[in-house]
Amino acid sequence: MPAKPAPKPTALSALYWAAAARGELSAPWCGPCSDWVFPPRPRCPRCGGSEMGWRAPASTGQVVTFSVVYQAAYEAYRDDQPYVVAIVALDGGPQLMANLVDVPDPGAVTVGQRVELTFEARGESMQVPQFRPAS
Repeated sequence: MPAKPAPKPTALSALYWAAAARGELSAPWCGPCSDWVFPPRPRCPRCGGSEMGWRAPASTGQVVTFSVVYQAAYEAYRDDQPYVVAIVALDGGPQLMANLVDVPDPGAVTVGQRVELTFEARGESMQVPQFRPAS
């Protein structure tokens, strides 16, 4: 079975993926707006400014919406079926799309469910942010 694909960072996402490779979550923060800009963009969609820094959002949040995938689009994910893809709203932070892992019964996932950050290794040096039910 082929390996799951590793991310291919772009100029805009390089800092995000570098932090993930270290097992950390980092996202752009617009200073003038005092708000998150995620996914990374060259300018803040609210104020149009480019004065952004990077900071660590919370590593906990809640499921906003989700889908249970019963038929993997790629062979590398076949052993994970069924698996859950969710939009997670981080506490006080941005929303991210990620897989929910360590879910014994995908049918038991609920909107509003509390989750916590974890990482899945990909390739030789990459890690992908994922979430699991909060303990």
